[in-house]
Amino acid sequence: MKKFSFIYLPILFFIYILTEMVLKLNHMSICETTGCLLADNLLKFDSIYLNFMGLLDASLILVTGWLGHKNKKYAKIFYLVVFASLLFETVLLGYQYFVSPEMCKFCMGVYAFLVLIALLSSRIYFAMVLPAVASVVMALSFLSLPKSEVFVINDGNYLIQSPTCEHCKKVKTYLKDNNTVFSKINIDDIEARNFATFLDFKTIPILLIKEGKKVQIINGDTNIINHFKSHNDTIKESAVVASNSDFLYEKAHDEGCGFITLSKLESNCSK
Repeated sequence: MKKFSFIYLPILFFIYILTEMVLKLNHMSICETTGCLLADNLLKFDSIYLNFMGLLDASLILVTGWLGHKNKKYAKIFYLVVFASLLFETVLLGYQYFVSPEMCKFCMGVYAFLVLIALLSSRIYFAMVLPAVASVVMALSFLSLPKSEVFVINDGNYLIQSPTCEHCKKVKTYLKDNNTVFSKINIDDIEARNFATFLDFKTIPILLIKEGKKVQIINGDTNIINHFKSHNDTIKESAVVASNSDFLYEKAHDEGCGFITLSKLESNCSK
């Protein structure tokens, strides 16, 4: 069993990583699902470099495993490399799990190899590293991580709001009283917050009106209500911050609730 976990499994692991790297260099992959493409997009660099890092790691595991099988001194280095790799992959796979709607099968294969090598090489050390793995996953679950999901799909009205915002309540009441259908997007959602921050909006409500390829964005309760009252889909030229045939948005002047500090949302409202 020791020879299998120290030598044979690392050899198979090395071949697995090498195969993926060769395929990547030829514009192919073991896994070509949406999850794999999303996993590549999560990286700050080209995914091929991560394959090179994985190949280097697999080489270290193979060499230290070969030496550790014969000498106990090298076995400790082998355990260190394997468990460090396991924690590293736990962070990558854990982050992917929380932000991607579909997992990368190749990454899951890498993780499965590392778990098998760690478990079969030393159950005692494996039991010791499990709390660290659980801590990493728990820490990631506590973070508000942006997810790869689409909110604005079909044509219609989408209101970025908060249940505690008085300006949002004013807009929602008006829309309901006038039988205007809209979908609510909570500003607590990290994607909605990042979107608003990207446009330099510091207050809610924010209305998105999607009509085909055209998206109109209006910020502030007064601007939103006036838009529907006028029955005019065109934003006044003096109020337009940026526009083109597919994208328009209008920015409010503090006619809403601040969302930068969500815990103080009520106190940030300018009524």
